[in-house]
Amino acid sequence: MAQTERSTSRRVSVVIASKVGEPFIGMCLDSVRAEVEQISAEVVVVAHGKPAADLGRRYPWVRVVDSGGVRQVPAMRRIGVEVASGDLIAVIEEHCSAGKDWLHVALVALDGSDYAAVGGPVVDHDYDRLRDWVVYFLEYNGSMPPAPDCETPDLNDANIVYRRDVLMRHVALLDEGYWPMHLHPALVAEGARMRSVPGMVVHHRGPFDYGYYLGQRFLFSRAFAGVRARSQSAWRRLAYLVAAPLIPVLLLARMALRVWQKRCRVGKFVLSTPLLVPALVVFVAGEWLGILLGPGDALSRVE
Repeated sequence: MAQTERSTSRRVSVVIASKVGEPFIGMCLDSVRAEVEQISAEVVVVAHGKPAADLGRRYPWVRVVDSGGVRQVPAMRRIGVEVASGDLIAVIEEHCSAGKDWLHVALVALDGSDYAAVGGPVVDHDYDRLRDWVVYFLEYNGSMPPAPDCETPDLNDANIVYRRDVLMRHVALLDEGYWPMHLHPALVAEGARMRSVPGMVVHHRGPFDYGYYLGQRFLFSRAFAGVRARSQSAWRRLAYLVAAPLIPVLLLARMALRVWQKRCRVGKFVLSTPLLVPALVVFVAGEWLGILLGPGDALSRVE
């Protein structure tokens, strides 16, 4: 108990970028409220326009910040980091709900350490529909439970707590691309340490319409690949463009191996495979276009 009390003396700000809004943001906020009040943490939600005003009226205990027209999720999170008062920044995706003692577990892991960040698994919400399992397996297969208890930079920014000084030192990287793809490699390059914490759990929520998800997946893939291609050689980009027809097969095989090794929802994975295949094709098609033509405005349209 002493360790928990000592760790919670550090000021925490929970930062959430909200583009979809209700009901997801409401479920997310409800999941963190009790713990936030217990440790006197701050919650910063970054939204845009009328949704920001509505959230401010509905959740008076939340600091709601208007993004001022910024629509990219990473940049919205950056705004939240800049206005936050905490020396620790907890990031959770609005599509997720925090598990029991989410912040306490993270704070204990950070207590007395020099970790730049700690993160945990993204657990399914026991969905009723196969289309929601497709979203879970495709987006979070690298973060399925059980999570390892070890140092690793392979953390998902749907469930992570950073030291704020680390983020501010790399603020120029926070606008473009998702942080595990751009920020984390920079942290590793400078020798920063990150840790996976099995007990630091969030639950991904559904439901998503399948067509809506495919559109979002295409946009995200184009945005990610378009930004990444800027630092790749012409030969590497050409190799991807040529090999693209094989990549969905390789991705499905890697995903199946992870599911099997973790014994995580194997039956659901098998049942959802017919819907996973088209989603993987869309994933690769988005990356192919991003490499060929750049990200365009795709990231601003990702929700």
